[in-house]
Amino acid sequence: MRVVVFDAMGVIYRAWDDLAELLIPFALEHGSRLSGEEIGAVYRRAMIGELTTSELWTQLGVAGDPTDLDRTYLAGHRTVPGMVELLDDRRDQGIWLGCISNDVAEWSRALRVQHGLDRRISHWTVSGEVRARKRDERIYRAFLAATGFHPEMVTFIDGRTRNVNAAAALGFDTILVDFAGVGGDPASVRSVEELRGVLTRSISFRAAFARCRSRFAPPTVARPRA
Repeated sequence: MRVVVFDAMGVIYRAWDDLAELLIPFALEHGSRLSGEEIGAVYRRAMIGELTTSELWTQLGVAGDPTDLDRTYLAGHRTVPGMVELLDDRRDQGIWLGCISNDVAEWSRALRVQHGLDRRISHWTVSGEVRARKRDERIYRAFLAATGFHPEMVTFIDGRTRNVNAAAALGFDTILVDFAGVGGDPASVRSVEELRGVLTRSISFRAAFARCRSRFAPPTVARPRA
């Protein structure tokens, strides 16, 4: 089984830092008087399931119907150009696709519907549901427990060095991307087309390695009955 798992923000969606790029401006434009640091603290609580989105808007001091606020806020999220096509191509090639995301549970579900991602990605492990954020190893282990995969079966793609390092420490194959050009790591993948090529080479190598290991594995010897 070939398995590729994506981060959401900065990989599937354009916003690399959705707090700074989207939530803080939205909250301030809609009446919040909190500082950016205070907005971030409230957001992080919602991101690990401690607050619903209704409670989040209340604590941010943003008035209005929570459902309408959610809808208006989420309309600002866009997918990375070419990413949906990459997901379709890999799915059509028989590759199992997943996502490990730091996100508010309700927002993650709504965005997946909004962009038609549930029919492309088989499983989502979201911090707001498992109550742990990357780079905490618990979120990676929650993904493995839910899917039954071993880490060495998985290629994990993320936009933050600390997140790929945490996954690599558990045995995941990893790819660091920097579509927004903000990370500064010269080894990171800078475009969807480049990612397409890196994935093809990575999956081909891992498949060849698995075949080689199977071919040269020592034969199983049946024990004689007592």
